[in-house]
Amino acid sequence: MIADFTNYKSLMNKLLKIKQKETCLLSVDMQNEYLDPKVGTSPLSKADINKILKNSNFLFNKLRKLNIPIVHCYVVRKKEELKYNFSISPYIDVSQKNKLSQNKQAGARKKPERVEGTLSCELPKTLVKKNDIHITSKRNFDCFQDTELDMLLKRTLNIKNIIICGVNTDTCVYGTTFGASNRGYNPIVIECCTGSMRGEDQHKTALKIMSQSIAWVMKKEEIINKLN
Repeated sequence: MIADFTNYKSLMNKLLKIKQKETCLLSVDMQNEYLDPKVGTSPLSKADINKILKNSNFLFNKLRKLNIPIVHCYVVRKKEELKYNFSISPYIDVSQKNKLSQNKQAGARKKPERVEGTLSCELPKTLVKKNDIHITSKRNFDCFQDTELDMLLKRTLNIKNIIICGVNTDTCVYGTTFGASNRGYNPIVIECCTGSMRGEDQHKTALKIMSQSIAWVMKKEEIINKLN
């Protein structure tokens, strides 16, 4: 049968069956660097920030009531790393070195950012509760690479389904979703809880690619109904 992507996403979403005890929520880089224009050097648009914070607060609190673990994975650079000119990727390094901006709201990204002890590395207070789990060893686009995330989810929490929120949709959310799929998890990306500093087109393109190849892409109401 020839592939028809018109209804592929909705059909796949209907087919997904998940159990609460096998599910966690993973927030990716949901930090002030992106979500607070007063603090960050790489903010999303104000409209996207408001959308993400509003929808994420609603979803996180709903899942907490269902005793679903909330795991925050994000970058906090140690001051010692700065001595060695820590690199994200050769591609990004060339962009920053030549002062090229990837951001529709700001100029060329300043480096380094999200260093320990700075406000840019912190998460918005409304997104965090006492029992949330924090992984701050992320240094790549993929939350799984060179962090303890996979061991935590498999050995400690026995997770199969990962609900993914965060920024940027087209880099770290995208990379983490591939990482989850490659490791045998069911990645579920919540479209209204993600966004990109590169704009709506990049955000939507990344969601479309993921929904047609490696992940379920849903609205927050859809995943809540699944879990209930």
